[in-house]
Amino acid sequence: METIILAILFTYLVVSGIRVFIGLDLRKWTSWLYGIYGFLSGFLIGFLIADIQLGLQVGAIFALIVMYGGAMVHWHRQRFK
Repeated sequence: METIILAILFTYLVVSGIRVFIGLDLRKWTSWLYGIYGFLSGFLIGFLIADIQLGLQVGAIFALIVMYGGAMVHWHRQRFK
């Protein structure tokens, strides 16, 4: 189980890193899927380490990082074009 969750985390880091670099338009529903994916990945990691409380906190942090980072990159790209 731990190996599967770590594979999901690695995949999350690669996919969300690329997506944040490109930018996320929060008006599109596909961008919100990355936030949900971040939340679920963080939840699984936190739940694996301790309990549901930590899982919810880590999931919220992962989702916030992806959504905020992607939105800021998208906003800066629009602003400078």
